Amino acid sequence: MQPVRPSPVPGAATSLSGTQLVHMNALWFGLAYLWNGLHSILLPVMLLGLVPSSIKNTSLGVLTFFGLLLAMLVQPIVGALSDRGSLAGRFGKRRPWMVLGTAVDVVFLALLVLADRFWLVALAYIGLQLASSLAEAALQGLLPDLVPSAQRGRAAGFKNAAQIAGFVAGVAVGGLLASRGHVAWALGVTAVVLVATVVWNCGGIAERPVWGQTLHGWRSAAAGAFRFDQHLVPGYARLLAGRALLMAGYFGLQGFSQYFIADELQVADPVGTTALLMATMGAAIFLLAIPTGVLADRMGRRPLNLVAGVIGVLATLALVFVANVPQLILAGGMVGVSAGVFLSVNWAWAADLVPAAEAGRYLGLSNLATAGSSAFARLFSGPVVDAGNAVQVGLGFNVLFVLLAVAMAMGTWLLAGVPETKVVGATPLEVPVSPENLD
Repeated sequence: MQPVRPSPVPGAATSLSGTQLVHMNALWFGLAYLWNGLHSILLPVMLLGLVPSSIKNTSLGVLTFFGLLLAMLVQPIVGALSDRGSLAGRFGKRRPWMVLGTAVDVVFLALLVLADRFWLVALAYIGLQLASSLAEAALQGLLPDLVPSAQRGRAAGFKNAAQIAGFVAGVAVGGLLASRGHVAWALGVTAVVLVATVVWNCGGIAERPVWGQTLHGWRSAAAGAFRFDQHLVPGYARLLAGRALLMAGYFGLQGFSQYFIADELQVADPVGTTALLMATMGAAIFLLAIPTGVLADRMGRRPLNLVAGVIGVLATLALVFVANVPQLILAGGMVGVSAGVFLSVNWAWAADLVPAAEAGRYLGLSNLATAGSSAFARLFSGPVVDAGNAVQVGLGFNVLFVLLAVAMAMGTWLLAGVPETKVVGATPLEVPVSPENLD
């Protein structure tokens, strides 16, 4: 195995092979397995016996809001700290944080297995959010650390493919086990997947030792974690705002799909149908991830992001008219197409815009868009659904789908104003320059 090695000059790394890109993104599979299985399948199932049915959407929304809010605040701080190194500096800047976060994840997964009260589930869930933030904040700094700018679309495609493979596997395995009453087994498998992928990821990359970091240096980094220099990264704030609005649409649909299937479509196996829906969306994203990233390196980031936004708006509005499972799978597949194009290209766009020396911190700030939109979408969506359904059965979900489509349309408009970052090569002259044709 040839490890991915750091470049001596930021942005000037040698081209990376597909195998190296797989190594560099392995932990994204594990984290996606954890969160998509937990949010789509396991957490809704666990709450059914712990909270009144009339407020299950609100309870799910409030719990996930507070957990994601903490993740949103922690990631920029840990990203800034990982830019400075770690106490285990001999292993590099990012890897020690990745290992620490994953180890703590396993502890809180064990607590979740034992949780038989709502407050215990909440404690374990919040602990998982904090621990995963340690790992993810460092992991996302690897792309600008190790990948040359001309390959970042492709690398982001590999990242997205790893996440979607984890998404599909987490939902499929979690759905299979939870539908048979084996939630504890599902959580145990999640722990195994996390450990395996962090070992794979950290063993497949090579980082330089980073020595000489002091407590004062880390304190200074943490204090400046939320500082944002708009002149240094023009267009980045607009990129994050557009990303947040589009991601709110994706997260809002994902978080409450199981309750929509159970209450509105009234299928016999809502858990299994939810798993099928998530697998369909995931398959669409997975198939598009790498080709879209390669295409973004050739034609630019903005056009593909705008196409993804338009598809997302139309697919979300189509959910208002869904009346059966086949229609749901078709609309969900189109949402997956939108997400597949968007996620690969948008991540490469962000990596292009941020300064190399502070990549961990600035990409940690991108989690203000990702985790922030997830948190607020879930907090907002639950009460909307419960309040609307209290007025008329089915009204809550229809109102939610329209509002999410409007948010995605606004996000698409914002992204249209972000500077393009495609690396453009020199165009050869059709007529060679010579003394005779300079006159």
